[in-house]
Amino acid sequence: MSIAFETQGGVAGRPNEDWVAATPDSLVVLDGVTPPRVTIRGCSHSVTWYTQNLGVRLLLLLQCEHDIGTALAKAIDQVNDLHRKCDLASSGTPAAAVAILRRRNELLEYLVLADTAIVIDAVTGIQVISDDRVERAAPEATARTRREEIGTPEHAEAVALMSVEQLARRNVTGGYWVASTDRAAADNAIRGEIPLTKVQRAAVFTDGASRVVDMFGEMDWQGCLDFLSEHGPRRLIAYVRELEECDPEGRRWPRFKRSDDATVALLSMWR
Repeated sequence: MSIAFETQGGVAGRPNEDWVAATPDSLVVLDGVTPPRVTIRGCSHSVTWYTQNLGVRLLLLLQCEHDIGTALAKAIDQVNDLHRKCDLASSGTPAAAVAILRRRNELLEYLVLADTAIVIDAVTGIQVISDDRVERAAPEATARTRREEIGTPEHAEAVALMSVEQLARRNVTGGYWVASTDRAAADNAIRGEIPLTKVQRAAVFTDGASRVVDMFGEMDWQGCLDFLSEHGPRRLIAYVRELEECDPEGRRWPRFKRSDDATVALLSMWR
């Protein structure tokens, strides 16, 4: 199989908190979670620091660990060891959404945690693996962010409220899960496998890129995969940016961020 990917920051002058890397058999995509500004941060490390360190360790562990969930749990533990002097119980500790694809034996294994999506083009049709528990964590506050225009004080207030309410439901039973300091997040990921013989291609998206389908509705998943196969991940992100620039206030497509970090990876099977 072959893997092509692209990642780009969403705001000029700010670090890209997404992370992506691959080996011949594994692909890891991370979407860093920015803590609310009102949160007291007990950790001095940035979200970018976290995604880079978690990603490298996770990719290495996937090469030798039998179970992908165990690999994620061990990677979380290893990053914890890097900053034990920080308050790892603080709600402001860096975190990340996770997506993993791995070829192992005759199977394609997958894992999704929080704001990432994996789309598999199988012989039986399109299969979308996503995690909507974040959206369900604070539905009323999330809906409010979509009633206000981006750039207004009302929108900023709505986003702050949504972030605080979501944070209260993070990594708890009945809420949603992200990779941070609790290895139990790995046990709460959405995961599965599919025979390689049934896979034609697959793609992984952070929510800054998947919005071309699930927010903007400019193409369906089949069309998105076709676009990726023809034009590649970089062109897809460029198209997302064009759409965002056409609607900077979020009037046509209400959203809580004008533009977000975006990552796309395309896995193509060799026959």
